Amino acid sequence: MGLLDRIALLEMRTDSMSANTPVDGRIPYLSIMAAIAAISVAGAGFGHSIPLFSVLLEDYGVSDAGIGLNTAFAAISALLGAPLYPKIIAKIGLKPFLLICIVIMVVPYLLVYAAGSQIFWWYPLRFIFSIGGAGLFAASEIWINGLAPDHLRGKIIGVYGTSLALGFAGGPLLLNLTGYQGFLPFIVGALVFSSAAIPLFFVVAPQVASEGEGNIFKAIRSDPVLFGASSMFAGVESAMLIFLPILAVEIGHGVGVGAQSLTVYGLGLLAAQIPVGQLADRFPPRKIIGACAALAAGLAMLVPAVQAEILALYAVLFVWGGMVGGMYTAGLVEIGNRYKGTALAAANTGFVFTYAVGAIAGPLLAGVLRQAFGPTGLSLGIAAALAAYAWAARRPVSRAG
Repeated sequence: MGLLDRIALLEMRTDSMSANTPVDGRIPYLSIMAAIAAISVAGAGFGHSIPLFSVLLEDYGVSDAGIGLNTAFAAISALLGAPLYPKIIAKIGLKPFLLICIVIMVVPYLLVYAAGSQIFWWYPLRFIFSIGGAGLFAASEIWINGLAPDHLRGKIIGVYGTSLALGFAGGPLLLNLTGYQGFLPFIVGALVFSSAAIPLFFVVAPQVASEGEGNIFKAIRSDPVLFGASSMFAGVESAMLIFLPILAVEIGHGVGVGAQSLTVYGLGLLAAQIPVGQLADRFPPRKIIGACAALAAGLAMLVPAVQAEILALYAVLFVWGGMVGGMYTAGLVEIGNRYKGTALAAANTGFVFTYAVGAIAGPLLAGVLRQAFGPTGLSLGIAAALAAYAWAARRPVSRAG
């Protein structure tokens, strides 16, 4: 049997992605790992592009508000694009959709360099770039969740989350090699994004039925608490990225400790992905979501008490990052367990949509809390939100499909 025959045998599948394994009972690891590799490589591109855009905008004299608005276009594009993704995927297929998303990202990415100091063009280009990026995330998670068998879904999602985090963390390291000026960082970034397509050419994508439920809002309404896991994760994480470095400076630790605090938080998120996923395989994922939220609430309350001691602060942030990220991981597992076929495409895309809602609302609400009650008020406010969510997650929901 030749290599192509072996690949074809591994990739036998049902017509509508309603089953989690091919008809011969084999788990299509090759296809799953190709999707994980693609999104992880793209994650490196995102990790490269976010600081590159911010530094160049600052060099061009754009205000902090203008830089923040440009970054916010990523979340806004997900809000507007996500409702359309399931129907497009059902019509053209997952692989063509992913490849189109990569093209949609690469072209405006290069055009940003051409725009240079003409800042007006940065905003529509960032919007188009992020339309492709949000589609890439949604389709990759549909691909992975659709092929993962129920009994291994948590472990596979954990590997996905770990790989994505490693890719994202490696992106800024590329900037140390390319620098921020000239065409080189843009061409390197474009090549990274383009290379995400390579593993997809060697596998067959799971099929999504051309008919069925593709309404993400119906999926969200079916269980708003489950989809809230994505919003809570995005809201807390985005608030942390903005205000944790400021807190470190305010209490006298300095900018360096602020940056290290974010690194420690990210390492905790990275370390927890596979263990949380494995727990979600052994226990109901909804209970894992609630447990992660409850622990994260307790840790948020500890931050004011330990913030003066660097090592204690790092320990709290490490575990906190893992628990906050664990809500998203366990939520993805529950999505895959509960929704099948085209309903899975809508549900997974709905998870991306609610992530964008949290990414927009989180920093805004955190800023209001911080301005009204100071840094301690912000920590306690985050703790209260997480505790309320943990309480809501205790309520069981009937199975959807």
